[in-house]
Amino acid sequence: MLDNRNLNLKIYFYIRDEIINNHLKPGSRIDYNKLATELGVSKTPVRDALQRLHQDGLIEVQSRSGTYVSTPKEKDVEEIFDVRKALERQAVSLAIRHLSKETLNVLYDETIVAESEIDRGNFQPFFQADRKFHKTLINHSNSSRLIKIMESLEVQIMWIGVIIAYHSERPRLANAQHQQIISALLDANTPLAQDLMEEHIESIKQMTLIDFKNNSEINQY
Repeated sequence: MLDNRNLNLKIYFYIRDEIINNHLKPGSRIDYNKLATELGVSKTPVRDALQRLHQDGLIEVQSRSGTYVSTPKEKDVEEIFDVRKALERQAVSLAIRHLSKETLNVLYDETIVAESEIDRGNFQPFFQADRKFHKTLINHSNSSRLIKIMESLEVQIMWIGVIIAYHSERPRLANAQHQQIISALLDANTPLAQDLMEEHIESIKQMTLIDFKNNSEINQY
């Protein structure tokens, strides 16, 4: 039983990462048989993994049609980012009491590396630094409920972030905003850091909504 659970979890994370990293694109059809063959497993653990991904909001099951990677809607984006904006503003207020200057300096250094790699057209260091930056603030809030709520949003936040991140200057803008927030935290300026965080999340939301208004299907990136 333990081995089966481990297998199910591995398959879940594998498919989830394929979706989050935009290898399985929004609107694309999920082929159970093909996945099972590629992974060398039966259809049962694949079906279990897809059921969990459906609960995460990453998979849509259409009767008489099949299973597809979800295509996020404008309302989904608005709700996710509005909740995120409120939570991360609060996280800044709580985390500043627990964050060391050493930790903040490490985060800042990672934005410098990300900026250099963005210039080369390599977005992966930005993705990594972005996730670490936000997760560090959330975890240092020391609020178990805030952390739990953010974890429930994290998968969709990461997914949408990758979908929009290949649009030219957007990673550069987000990275610069990270630098401003970290600088405010280093100066122990909580109100400024909170305002900058709120502006940061709002700008991501608005840029994402522009994509939805300009594209009838979010599956060509």
